[in-house]
Amino acid sequence: MNRLKEQYGNWVLIAGAAKGIGAGFTTFLAQRGVNIVMADNNLEDMQQLADKIQAETKVVVRQIHIDLGVQEASDFILESTADLDCRLLIYVAAYSKVKPFLSSQKEELDRYIGVNNRTPIQLIHGLVSRLNKQNKPGGILLISSLAGLLGPPLVAPYAATKGFLIRLAESLATEFKPLNIDVTVCCAGLTSTPTYQANTPERTRKKVNPMGPIRVAEYAIKQLGRKTVCVPGWKNRFNYFLLLRLFPASLSLKILHVTMKKMYD
Repeated sequence: MNRLKEQYGNWVLIAGAAKGIGAGFTTFLAQRGVNIVMADNNLEDMQQLADKIQAETKVVVRQIHIDLGVQEASDFILESTADLDCRLLIYVAAYSKVKPFLSSQKEELDRYIGVNNRTPIQLIHGLVSRLNKQNKPGGILLISSLAGLLGPPLVAPYAATKGFLIRLAESLATEFKPLNIDVTVCCAGLTSTPTYQANTPERTRKKVNPMGPIRVAEYAIKQLGRKTVCVPGWKNRFNYFLLLRLFPASLSLKILHVTMKKMYD
């Protein structure tokens, strides 16, 4: 935590902070004395978590109620944090559905791009531009998914937009190094979140053992500035090695296809 505060200051901006992995980051960092800016569209859950944190810790929590899919989201968040020495962005928010690609409506496809890509890339540009002018160090931690490493069926827009974050982090990690800005992308596997619960059939949930959000958050924070791409959980890292390092892509895609059919058909 001392390294975290020295490099990134006493404030962290968490986009998608109210539930799931975002709530895991919020809780984990608040318990370690880091002040939190929560940005989320879910006002009720955000308020409940903020109240709990402030009752249990001494940290300051600032809430930004914003739909992260709208065009002006990044500008609004940056303006709302202009008075803070906030040098760490953790972007967790994601739009995700499990269904055939052709069953998606145009508005849904736009939302994938808005929440998963447009707002994070604009936030990164705005925050790092600010830090560069101030000659201050900082950090960017993006939460992607194992689905972004290959293209599993039934989640095509999600996988594509999550793959975008991986490529973005890989490019920016090198580009921002002279600016003393760390960039890491965490490719999470199955995690026990409300989205996972809503999208996954009960019979499948009984067979798998997803990671807890706080475990994912703790791992990702430890890897920030040390690895550009990290994968939490030894089972996920083993699968990552098999599918991307050992097996040919054609075989890996066949395995993913069979796995998704078993999970969601």
